[in-house]
Amino acid sequence: MCGIAGIINLTNTAPNSSALFSMTQSMVKRGPDDEGYLLHNENSIPFSGDDTLIKNNKHISTAFKHNFKIGFGFRQLKIIDLSNNSHQPMSDLSQKYWIIFNGEIYNYKEIKNELIGSGYRFFSNSDTEVILNSYKKWGEKTLDKLNGMFAFSIFDKVKNELFIARDRLGIKPLYYYKTENQFLFASTIKSIIDSNIYNPEINWEGLTQNFRFSIAQRPNTSFKNITALEPAHYLKINLNTNNIQKHQYWEIPINTQNINLTEKQSKTLIEESLFKAVNYRLNADVEVGTFMSGGIDSTTISAIASKTNPTIKTLTLGFNEFKDFNEIREATETALLNNLNHRINYIKASDILANINDIITTYEEPYPGLSANFILAKIASTNNLKVVLNGLGGDELFGGYDIYNKLTLWEKLKTYKQIIKLLPNIHPKINKAIDISKCNTIGEFYSHYYTNYNDNEISMLFKEQIKSTKNTISDTYNPTNLTFTDNFEALNFYNLKSYISNHQMRTTDHCAMNFSLEGRFPMLDHNFIETSFSIPTKYKMKNNIQKYILKEVAKKYIAPSCFDMNKKGLSLPLKYWVSNELKDFIYDTTTKLKNRNIFNNQEIDRIIKSNSPNKIWQLVSTELWIDEFISAK
Repeated sequence: MCGIAGIINLTNTAPNSSALFSMTQSMVKRGPDDEGYLLHNENSIPFSGDDTLIKNNKHISTAFKHNFKIGFGFRQLKIIDLSNNSHQPMSDLSQKYWIIFNGEIYNYKEIKNELIGSGYRFFSNSDTEVILNSYKKWGEKTLDKLNGMFAFSIFDKVKNELFIARDRLGIKPLYYYKTENQFLFASTIKSIIDSNIYNPEINWEGLTQNFRFSIAQRPNTSFKNITALEPAHYLKINLNTNNIQKHQYWEIPINTQNINLTEKQSKTLIEESLFKAVNYRLNADVEVGTFMSGGIDSTTISAIASKTNPTIKTLTLGFNEFKDFNEIREATETALLNNLNHRINYIKASDILANINDIITTYEEPYPGLSANFILAKIASTNNLKVVLNGLGGDELFGGYDIYNKLTLWEKLKTYKQIIKLLPNIHPKINKAIDISKCNTIGEFYSHYYTNYNDNEISMLFKEQIKSTKNTISDTYNPTNLTFTDNFEALNFYNLKSYISNHQMRTTDHCAMNFSLEGRFPMLDHNFIETSFSIPTKYKMKNNIQKYILKEVAKKYIAPSCFDMNKKGLSLPLKYWVSNELKDFIYDTTTKLKNRNIFNNQEIDRIIKSNSPNKIWQLVSTELWIDEFISAK
């Protein structure tokens, strides 16, 4: 887990290595253990930085006036191969290929053995060198072999080409900014801003999507001209012609359900695949722990991990004041059942509220809530962990959210929408039924369910002319009108594309890296995803039991109380805070937002009076975001 940055001067060489240095220094928290640089014009010359462990090279500051074509910057959090042999930017033995890499490759040992069998030699025990030699042998087909989370760039001097790739689910971030003369990329948006080459502005289309879906739908961001490389995509930049090509190398495996599978066979497949995914993610040269709520996903992962690592630390978050949000009983009972090294960490409201500005900076874009991910990452850091397993993915793959319960209702309402629209609007439930029946496609239904601000509310609030977001989800993630086995599978697809790859990965990665922590996600292993999509829908929800087949697997690992608990999802008491501890803060912040005169101030007042916590916090976070990233520059 690291931070990577790059500057490519497309038309003419330029002396902007000071910008590269600033970009890299911006990501110290992502990689506090080592630092390195590479500048290439006619030759490739490595440089050191303030925290570089290898002192053989000159400091990057000595090259601030030197012109270059390609510049790489790197910050390292040492997880695998703690020696200096894993230093980056890294070259192969011929020095014709250079790489900067953020992430982990879990099957690197198998790939390395295959390469050794083909005559390749290695000087390190790192997964970075495995990617580099794999690229030499297989080119972009390397991506088909990698099991992991990654964002990396390879400078191929043989082809005079830059290769930039991102993992299948977008667990590791990669943003870029392109002009006629330059191409900048980095692990964070703030890194690009800190180059001072890019001047941050609001992308109103991205911000509109942010208000609707809690985040701009990638490749969009809330920053004008900042683009996210989509999950499962790679870029090839021809340095002779400056031509940039983008390709997709993997897709979520829809229409692969094996209807001949029995329930017993399905259960065995899920259990075996999950065991392999968990054990892959225990591979590290530092201590690995787990986040364990009282829910099914994280408790199951923690219990399975303990079969390989009996002393693994399992961390549970507890609330002193808001005990309704606690999942301590369920987590504790599972810990006792498996003899886990269980650590409960209690927090107060002040622990969250005191970090609000840091949370906004960490997210890099507005967000309509306060997530527990920030404080969880802080707790893991205080427990001297560098790596934690996380239970994300189970709800998206097996139907754990309420939208899956509403699916049958929508299918019925859609059939009778001509009748329903004639009903008098005399009750809120009738109004909801009318709205749901208007959703013509599964993409529209998904968008309706995951709405914070609808298009009408956005148009009333924004002074800028907005583009409708009704079909944003379908247009972004299903532009070719893919068909699905069933609507349940379609929701799995959209949840992975939008909710996991955009929303969840942004908050979890950015919060973890703020505390120099690596999060690993067994249920987002692409092999596990492919296994889950092969399971018939009838085993994912059976007898109105959500996540049925996963619960059947979990029964022998976790406490019975986990199955009885209402879904909480690491919620925080935002509704209470908005009316109490945060009331004055909200007033002051929204007053500043109104003074900017970029929104309809009467609508801001109406939203605040509505006492809708997420809508209110969307306004607050937008003002804090503008203050931190836009107006500060």
